[in-house]
Order: sequence, then C-alpha cells, then structure tokens
Amino acid sequence: MMKALVSLYVIAVAALLAAAVAIWRLQCESFGCMGVGVAWFAWVIGFVIALALGAFARSKATLLPGFGPASRVAWWLQLGTGACLVAAWVVKQVM
Repeated sequence: MMKALVSLYVIAVAALLAAAVAIWRLQCESFGCMGVGVAWFAWVIGFVIALALGAFARSKATLLPGFGPASRVAWWLQLGTGACLVAAWVVKQVM
C-alpha cells in the first residue's frame, strides 16, 4: 500500500511539472486570458492536493527501503517548482 502511495505521489509531481510547462506555453485568447487563469487555478488545486499527499507519503516512505529518496526528491522538486512559479507571478505583477 505504501509503495503505491509513494509511486502515486512521484507520478503526481511529474504530471504537475508537465502541466505547468503546458500552461506556461498557452497563449492568451480573448476575455483577458481567462482560460489561462482558470488553468492555473486548477493547477494550484492539484498542487495543494499533491502536497498533502506528499507530506503523508514522505512520513511513511522512511519505512520502505528505496522509496525514501524518491519521495524526498519529488517533495523538493514540487516545492521548488511552486516557489519558482510564485516568484515568476510576483515579478509579472510588479512589472
């Protein structure tokens, strides 16, 4: 069960990264880029859900040999991605 949870978390982080790249590359259409905003909002919801899953998976992954480092890397990758995107958003708001 725990192996599946850690694996699901690693897959969720990979999906979040792929979605972030895809949304970042979206072009604005009419209505003031509303579609891009909705996509980012959905991404943030997925990010928070994956973060909660990751916190639980990290606490249990130490019991499984080989899964601790994978969950740790995914955790820091997710946090780094979130921090970079928040920084990009702040810079865009200031300019």
